[in-house]
Amino acid sequence: MKAAIITILGLAMMLLAPAECQSAQSFSDQAYSYFLSGNYELASTTYDQAIQLEPNSTALWNNKGRALAMLQRIDQAIYCFDRSIAINPNDPESLNLKAIALSQGLNKDDQAVLLFDMALEINSSYFDAWNGKGMALANLGDTAGALQCFENAVQMRPQDPQAWNNKGVVLLQMQRYEEALDCFNRALSIDSHHEAALQNREITLQSMKEPATLRLGSSAASL
Repeated sequence: MKAAIITILGLAMMLLAPAECQSAQSFSDQAYSYFLSGNYELASTTYDQAIQLEPNSTALWNNKGRALAMLQRIDQAIYCFDRSIAINPNDPESLNLKAIALSQGLNKDDQAVLLFDMALEINSSYFDAWNGKGMALANLGDTAGALQCFENAVQMRPQDPQAWNNKGVVLLQMQRYEEALDCFNRALSIDSHHEAALQNREITLQSMKEPATLRLGSSAASL
C-alpha cells in the first residue's frame, strides 16, 4: 500500500512539474487577458505573480508598466520601465514606453524626446518612437521637428490613420490647410469613424472659410 501511495505521489509530482515550469507564462497570459478586458488592476497584480517567477523579464516589467499607466499611476509605471531598462539598457521598447509615460503622463516632453532619440538610435524604423517623439515635439512647439517625425511615421505605416491624423494636426497648426485636409482625408479613407480625424477635418474646413484675422480663435485640433 505504501508503495502504491509513493508511486501515485510521484506521478502527481511529474504531472505538476510542467505546470510549474510554465506558470510564469500562464500568469502572463492571464494578465494579458485581464488587460484586454480593461481590468488593469487585476492585470497589474497578475503580472506581479509572473515577475516573481521571472524577475529578469523585460516583457513582464513593460506589460505591468502598461497596466499601471492605464490606471494613471504614472510614477509606478515609470518604475517598471526603469526596471526593464536596468535589465536591458538597449531595449528600445522600454525606452519608448518610459518616454511616452513622461510625455503623455507627466508633460515632461524634454526628457521624453531624449529617450525617444535613444530608442531610435537602436531602431531607426521604430514607428511608435517616431510617433511619440512627434507628439512630444508638437507639445514643445517644435512644429517643424514634429512634422518630420510624422512624415517618417506615415512612410513606415501608410495604413495607420493615427499617423495621418497627427501629421495633419501639425500642418493645421502651420496653417497649411490644403495639406492638412489631405492628411485627415487619408486618415478617414482608412478608418471612416476615426473621431479625431473627423473633428480635425471639420476644424480645417472651417479655418479655410474664415478670414485670417479670425483663425487664431479656432478650436484646437486633436493629436
